[in-house]
Amino acid sequence: MRNGLFNTIVLGYDGSEHSKKAVDIARALARAHDAKIVVVHAFPHVPRVVVPSRDDSYDIHDAHALTEGLTQQLKLEGLQAESDVLEGPAAEAILNAADAHHADLIIVGSRGLGQFKGLVIGSQSNRVVQYASVPVLVAR
Repeated sequence: MRNGLFNTIVLGYDGSEHSKKAVDIARALARAHDAKIVVVHAFPHVPRVVVPSRDDSYDIHDAHALTEGLTQQLKLEGLQAESDVLEGPAAEAILNAADAHHADLIIVGSRGLGQFKGLVIGSQSNRVVQYASVPVLVAR
């Protein structure tokens, strides 16, 4: 067991600018508390989808590549990291991963790649805040 305030940080990541800000915060907190980061990405139930603000279609292989790329980068920086790609809505995936990995903290971006760009906090982030059993940090 690590000796910091946080042992495991679940990081909701979709490649959006807000989730990249969440990565920076997770990175700093992981260093300060010698914590492991679990990079979580939710994948829709359908086998191939078109994601808003991406030029082409997006599939499960892209989801794994996205999370594995970030996980490997974090490891190269000397941090403990792993990835978890889950099927279903983002909030549900993040909450399930937090439970499964016994997270002490969840970090998400305030808005992801959804279609409602004007919201102050995205619907998935809001749902994580409402239902999480551990503290949630929303990066803006």
